[in-house]
Amino acid sequence: MHACREGTDGCTDVNRIEHGKGKNEDLDLLTNVADNIAGRTICALGDAAALPVKSFIGHFRGEFQHHIDTSAAW
Repeated sequence: MHACREGTDGCTDVNRIEHGKGKNEDLDLLTNVADNIAGRTICALGDAAALPVKSFIGHFRGEFQHHIDTSAAW
């Protein structure tokens, strides 16, 4: 498995949050993917991609959840 290449692609697969089609499990999925990439690749891309995702969700999980909840109502 090429963790940085496949993992970062996995992170972009859930861009449905941005487009108002996010699911509750997307935040946990993003966190899980980022946890599985960070510190586990020889490529700097892995950490460079995973750490911001973990930080965004760690600091702004409530805002992401609100966007998912209110977008789903439409």
